[in-house]
Amino acid sequence: MKKPLSNALRTFYGVGDLGFSLMTSVELYLFVFFLTNVARFSLPMVALIGSVTSITDAVLSPFYGAIISGTKPMKWGRNRSWMLISPPIVVILYMFQYTKIGPEAVAAAIVCAGFILSHIAWNIPWVGNVSLITVLANNPEERALLASRRGAWTSVAGILYSYIGSPFAQFLGRATGNEILGYTLLAGAMAFLMLVGYWTIFKLTEGYEETGDEIKAGAPSGQKVSGGEMLRLVFQNPPLLVLLLGDFFRYMVNFIMTAAAAYYFTYVAQNMSLLPVYLLVGSIAQLVGAYFSGAISKALTTRTATIFGLFGLAASLIICKFVALDITMFFIVVSIARVFLGLLTAVLVALYSDVAVYGEWKTGHNAAPFIMGLMNLSLKSAVISRGIIIPIVLAAAGFTAGADPATATLELKNAVINVFLFIPGIFAAISCAIMAFGYKLTRERLMELQAEIDKKKVRT
Repeated sequence: MKKPLSNALRTFYGVGDLGFSLMTSVELYLFVFFLTNVARFSLPMVALIGSVTSITDAVLSPFYGAIISGTKPMKWGRNRSWMLISPPIVVILYMFQYTKIGPEAVAAAIVCAGFILSHIAWNIPWVGNVSLITVLANNPEERALLASRRGAWTSVAGILYSYIGSPFAQFLGRATGNEILGYTLLAGAMAFLMLVGYWTIFKLTEGYEETGDEIKAGAPSGQKVSGGEMLRLVFQNPPLLVLLLGDFFRYMVNFIMTAAAAYYFTYVAQNMSLLPVYLLVGSIAQLVGAYFSGAISKALTTRTATIFGLFGLAASLIICKFVALDITMFFIVVSIARVFLGLLTAVLVALYSDVAVYGEWKTGHNAAPFIMGLMNLSLKSAVISRGIIIPIVLAAAGFTAGADPATATLELKNAVINVFLFIPGIFAAISCAIMAFGYKLTRERLMELQAEIDKKKVRT
């Protein structure tokens, strides 16, 4: 048996994700605005920066976990070491993403370099952090608990950012007399909070993962995993392949709703002052779902909780389509949908840790960081796909940029509602069907597999 989970870990595992989410929220909500309205890059250059950074980020996404699994563990362990050494690098690099230094071409190159290099530096410890779930937990229930805490702290970040974000950037800009510098410092401050969070988890997990000296003495987790063995871990792992496909559609729900929210409050509600209210209420609803996901997973099993969450998400979004012209009813029903999104944010992470156990049983190799890192593959694919769907649907309804919201036709309003609610609801239903009929790894089977793995480790 592994070392029992401490009370501190049961409560505070996920505080690293709090800082990480605050940091990435700066990019999610303000990066394009910074490029166009603050740094004032030309629109063709903004498009070029967006294309170069997003494509590069997507191409690199499968390799972060491979780096951890395929290299020799460092002094503080295979996963924890990256959480110690990478965050200070991120703080510096991320700030360059929000600068305009020199002529436009040079400034754009610096922004792209800051984006790409900071993402490399932060994605590796992110994978190491989430991979600790498999290191810390003794059984599926503990994996679900840790995933629940991670989801809850991530949701808290959404609540905090709704108050921090733009106002803090503007305050820093006024204080320094430089609007661009305000965003540079905001990025640095949020990255520093990520550093503090990851270093806190590094300290709390001391003694749970083999150190470099213990690995040299022959600990099984010290084995490097080759590229060929990683491919076997994917293609001989049917639950993982199903999970990646189902999770892609779940991410599509999240990213489409995030991108389309502004259109809803502009052209349907016609009251942009309600957008911050939606962000706050939605973050609180997701916190509720994430917080109770551990108890729900324990009662239903993680697999069943996932299917339940996807079904509830699909049903609530499709229902919300039909009440979306009534703002009060919209807020009630969409808040229910966000509760299910919070639940799914937690339980799907637990499923990745479960398929990592299956992969170790199937191949004899523990490559949990590689498996957990594949979450990025579904995520980045969804980001790219999102950018295709929204313009197509809006264009079909005759949408033109800069149209007066007061003159929005019913056809345009329905198109926005479909993009914001109905299409994500259909994607959630597809994800639900994939997981219900394709994902067969049960709690009982996982317990059997873990027992067999533990026996093999004792014999060796």
